[in-house]
Amino acid sequence: MESGMTMKLNDRWSPFNIAMVAVLTVGALFAASPVSGQSLPASDQSFPCRLRDGANPDFFMMTLGDVNTPLAQGRFTPATDQVRLPDGTTSDHYFRDTLKITYYRPIDKKIFPLPPSGWCSWYYYYYDITDKETWKNAKWLADNLKDYGVEYVQIDDGWQGVGRGFGENRDWTTIHSRFPDGMEKVTSSIKQLGFKAGLWIAPHGQSNPKVVKANPDVFLLSPDGSSLSETWEGKYLVDPSTQAGHDYVKKLFTTLSGWGFDYFKIDGQPGVISEYKRLASQMRAPSTDPVALYRKTLQTIHEAIGPRRYLLGCWEAPLEGVGLAEGWRMGADVRPGWEGFKIALDATMRFYFMHNNVWYADPDVVMVRDPLTLEQARMWATLQGLTGQALLASDRMMDLPEERVELYRRIFPAVDIRPLDLFPSLTRKPIWDLKVQHLGRSYDVVGLFNFDDISKKPIYLNWKELGLADGQPVHIYDFWHREYLGAFPKGFSIGIAPASCRVLTLLPASKDIQLISTSRHLTQGWLDLLSLKYDADKTTYHGRSRIIRNDPYVLTFVFPPDRNFAVKEVIADGLPVKVANHHGWATVEITPDNTRGVSWSVAFVPESWYHHPVNNPKGVVVEQTGLTQAVVKWKQPGPPNNVGSYLVTLDNELLGATRELSFLLQNVATNTAHTVQVASVWEDGTTATNTLESLTFTLDATIPEKQPIPVGKKKVKLPR
Repeated sequence: MESGMTMKLNDRWSPFNIAMVAVLTVGALFAASPVSGQSLPASDQSFPCRLRDGANPDFFMMTLGDVNTPLAQGRFTPATDQVRLPDGTTSDHYFRDTLKITYYRPIDKKIFPLPPSGWCSWYYYYYDITDKETWKNAKWLADNLKDYGVEYVQIDDGWQGVGRGFGENRDWTTIHSRFPDGMEKVTSSIKQLGFKAGLWIAPHGQSNPKVVKANPDVFLLSPDGSSLSETWEGKYLVDPSTQAGHDYVKKLFTTLSGWGFDYFKIDGQPGVISEYKRLASQMRAPSTDPVALYRKTLQTIHEAIGPRRYLLGCWEAPLEGVGLAEGWRMGADVRPGWEGFKIALDATMRFYFMHNNVWYADPDVVMVRDPLTLEQARMWATLQGLTGQALLASDRMMDLPEERVELYRRIFPAVDIRPLDLFPSLTRKPIWDLKVQHLGRSYDVVGLFNFDDISKKPIYLNWKELGLADGQPVHIYDFWHREYLGAFPKGFSIGIAPASCRVLTLLPASKDIQLISTSRHLTQGWLDLLSLKYDADKTTYHGRSRIIRNDPYVLTFVFPPDRNFAVKEVIADGLPVKVANHHGWATVEITPDNTRGVSWSVAFVPESWYHHPVNNPKGVVVEQTGLTQAVVKWKQPGPPNNVGSYLVTLDNELLGATRELSFLLQNVATNTAHTVQVASVWEDGTTATNTLESLTFTLDATIPEKQPIPVGKKKVKLPR
């Protein structure tokens, strides 16, 4: 197009259609902002929080460490359930009254300071788990992932000896022939490998008539002795109104604990609560408060297992169990493949605000095997790594190819990540921002997701919307692809391939050399970096890291945008190192002989830039994709056609950069003429000297806005 050409964009957009999925209903939570607050358990520690979406509703936000961000709308104190706003006003009982978490109690982190990390048998073996397969997976985990933080090996449904589920196999007095030596032998072998053993059970149910006959006062029975409740839980249901019922539950869990289990996943809890409400008047001691009776059964379980064994409630977040379990499986069962990922995604969107506040949220297991593509598996791993929720793998571990095992290495273990957003998300948000503060390093780890498995999705990151100084260049590093993308002011636009994600580390640039990333974990320093000091006079970094046996540990350094350096010398406790120098950045790889702490130093010297001439692009066009949204595109310049990046300006205001041939424009006024320009820039900041092309365009005000993808397949209403 010729410079200055004007066009009307009313024929480049096709309507965006998507089948609506029913959304979570949360009373009047979003009708108005709360009026108050402050933050955490058994202390007056407080944390920054958001109480509603900001200017960009696509953001899903969390924190790690003592984070300060201008995006915070208040501070939450879990111990007092209070939010304090910047003007000093408070919202008392924020979780209890505003979020309708009736039984709110702050999470107690003294015994379990972190969510569990481990392996679960269910989503590969289902009912057919065996002692031999349990051992094989545990041994593989010990050899390959134990040093990365795996702690639990959990046996799911199928260990008991009768039937195959749906209420038929709820007899906890039997052990299946697939475990011929008994469960104590299994837990002993798991513990010999250095793990803790976990067990699935639906304890409120029972299907063996002989057990019921021997315990006549334990179960909900009609006068003729038949069951009042025959459900998924089992053919019979424990009566919570009798002491005999509680004695039975206590004896059951005392036995299971005696077998050596330290982690219990109790399933079907919503069904139990529903049945107790339905049958409250038919209990042996009729009740007007069946929820209190249900909660008492959880207390009985905890009395039996003691405070040092982990209790996980399951499934779909029945809030009647708040305060009486360390963790809760928040959604429906996932399943292998892309649809299974979306179930975990929706559970995270709806209930993540409760994580690390009420209990440790569990979106169900993570899987990385076929039929997931590698990119889809990376999305699932990223979901877990960025949120810090309970993390249990459920693949046949010894079958995984190396590239899939690598995903697990970078997300184990679950770390102490907290939600910044203390409210449910009603849509599948594409931008996940984890703000990290550690050893004086303040950086963002941003996950960019495309949940569409057909079309590529452009995403624009605006530094100001992320709480970063938009006039300051920000270094960008791609974690999964281990690539530095440059340092740019204002923002960055990137296209995300279908059913895939990118994880970008954002670090505001300074006049010094900076450590932007470490390879050990998705959080990039939180787990591994023990100390860090920079000597500016000698341009030398000194640090100490805890690194893993035979796992190459990569330190990635970035340079001030107007200078270039090279690594001169590396000292790392005598371990072998590899150095790679690039334009604007460098990496140091240390390969340890054992899992241990390693002291290291990296010295740098100035290095000249190689400069390649660049040309500004031609053929700039704009395609409208929504009411206030468009994509500007252009042709690759050439010859010569080497281009570092492109800078995009709208109405004489710089929006940011991209390394692609397109850039997403957002919040563009309709029925108004706008002028866009695209300039080429080399990696050292040198811009092209040839004429800069301009395009004037106007967005059509009759084009409807695209709608975000809603969460969930059904309405879920939080109890009042």
